[in-house]
Amino acid sequence: MPRPLSIVIPHFNKQVALKLIHDELKLQIDPIDEIVVIDDFSTNPLPDFNCKCTRVVRPPNELNPHIYRLNTLRNLGVSEAKNDAIIIIDPDCLPNPTFITNARRIFDPSVLFAGRVDKIQKDGTPTIDPRTGEKISKWIDIDEGDKGGGLVWGGCMMFSKARASLVGLFDTDFDGRWGAEEHEFASRCYNSGMRIYYSKELLVTHQYHEKNTLGGSENMILWRKKAADNAKNLNIVTNYCPAVGVSVISFLRPNLIDQCLRAIFRNIIPLRVRLCINGDNSMPTREAIRPWKNRWAVELVNQERNWPAKIRNEAFNWAKSNNYKYLIFIDDDITVSTTGIVNLIRTMEKDTDIFACSGYLMNQHDMKVMLGGKLKDGAFSYLKHKPSVYDSDWVGGGFTIHRLDTIIPYDDNYETGYNDYDWSMEAIKQGKKLAVCGTAGAYHGVTFTKTGPAVYHNPSEYKKIRYDSARHERMAYKFAEKWGFSPRAGPLCEPN
Repeated sequence: MPRPLSIVIPHFNKQVALKLIHDELKLQIDPIDEIVVIDDFSTNPLPDFNCKCTRVVRPPNELNPHIYRLNTLRNLGVSEAKNDAIIIIDPDCLPNPTFITNARRIFDPSVLFAGRVDKIQKDGTPTIDPRTGEKISKWIDIDEGDKGGGLVWGGCMMFSKARASLVGLFDTDFDGRWGAEEHEFASRCYNSGMRIYYSKELLVTHQYHEKNTLGGSENMILWRKKAADNAKNLNIVTNYCPAVGVSVISFLRPNLIDQCLRAIFRNIIPLRVRLCINGDNSMPTREAIRPWKNRWAVELVNQERNWPAKIRNEAFNWAKSNNYKYLIFIDDDITVSTTGIVNLIRTMEKDTDIFACSGYLMNQHDMKVMLGGKLKDGAFSYLKHKPSVYDSDWVGGGFTIHRLDTIIPYDDNYETGYNDYDWSMEAIKQGKKLAVCGTAGAYHGVTFTKTGPAVYHNPSEYKKIRYDSARHERMAYKFAEKWGFSPRAGPLCEPN
């Protein structure tokens, strides 16, 4: 089924242009879509839209004298919208003929889209949007100067209602003056982990009218101040106050960083990520972290190479120092589903006896297996996937949530290999309850392409270190000395 869209059009006294824009949208929308015109008590009648998918909504109070209150209108439109995919388009911005098809195809809750805005001048000549020199669709959140949101313009935006609402919508402190309203909104989205994308697919053409930029300089000053506050104190100046930390270790696989983090921030809950770059200062890695290193919601740790057990213990201390309730470990080759993290947290909230809980993993063919199971005859089995929660004798570190009221550290004498089993044995020894959750899913070892999910092939340098057989033998011997049996993976088993 196609994704339903809500098109929000804030409007005041631009009836001729509004009719032109609405006529074009009416040709493109499906019955599942809606157009919400937020009219601020225009002094002349609105056009006859003749469209069952169109509603006109007005603010609860009419201002006299009237003031420019664009953000109030935007917020009202978003709150009235029935769908999560929101397009805000100005009433004088004409969408291109494939606008709605394009929007439906590219929408992503982890992204704030800034549509291309070409302009018609007074003499009728068109001018091309100057924001990108290449005139192509591209990420516009990579460089240091992009983090304030200044490359997001108000003529056309698209975003997830639920995801953007985590940081609040449009700041009404900008009402009464012109300009910079959308820049500040973009800075909050950026600092909460959303990426920002300039889309020529969302091309609109701004129709000519005389400009009134009263108060623009004051709003520019206000935007810069608020953007600086968002970068430093997002959890104080907005409602984006995480109670959950996420630890990601990136090790020699820079091409997975963006996929991994975007999936994390697609979940509809405030999160903060500790991204550990584990001994890799290569150019591909430096490029991969550029979009992420300046955001409030991502704390970047660039360190000499270390073993995962030590990094996880550092992450425990980080989460505890931030007073988080939970810490989630997610490997860099894990791509969590849009409800994966949320459902892990719900499981922990529902059963307060669970100390740690893993989700389930999927491959490129959507075959599913629980990341945990029973220990029997020295073998750590995997449970077959079922959409419920089951007790487990072990949890895997690749996609697991931990309660932080008590911390059981990982044995940092381990290198890579068997430390998940070791930690689980210690937790069970201390009387802790472990579980696996069949509603919290993630892809493992999968990369997403235009033709669908495909197997991710690890770089040779990574495989050389990760699959060192001599080290695995040492770690297995260490485990056996400690627990009295040699660890091994068991069969796929039915849940009890």
